Amino acid sequence: MSADKDVMEFAEAVGAKEPQPDNENYQKWKAIFKRSNYFLLNEKFMVVKISRSKKPFWGVGKDIIDLLNLVEEYYLVLLTSSSQGWVFTKSEINANIKSKKWNLREADNNYKINFPLPDKNSFFSPQNCLKKLGFEKNANAT
Repeated sequence: MSADKDVMEFAEAVGAKEPQPDNENYQKWKAIFKRSNYFLLNEKFMVVKISRSKKPFWGVGKDIIDLLNLVEEYYLVLLTSSSQGWVFTKSEINANIKSKKWNLREADNNYKINFPLPDKNSFFSPQNCLKKLGFEKNANAT
């Protein structure tokens, strides 16, 4: 299934790339993700989700988080448009799960992420998202 237009626009704006079929993890990720919403940003995985609800919410599968936790670092981007949303690092994601801010719904094995989210994680442009992740404004993010 192809990625959402706004997800692809955001990924392109931050310089994230879809993993290539010859990437060692490509087949594993392709089998787990229902949509093409996972990318590489500076050689780190980045999952991008979008909510189109008036009161935004997202779901992220426990199996995806468990698999991502096997890698050194990864990012989760929760969008409300192609340029605005929230970004979380691996440690922030796990802290939100541990503190039960993001609860696991056992019926579908998804962590439920509801608005409001912390202002410290919000961004209003792709460049601001990169800055929150510690990348230079004009960094070549691949």
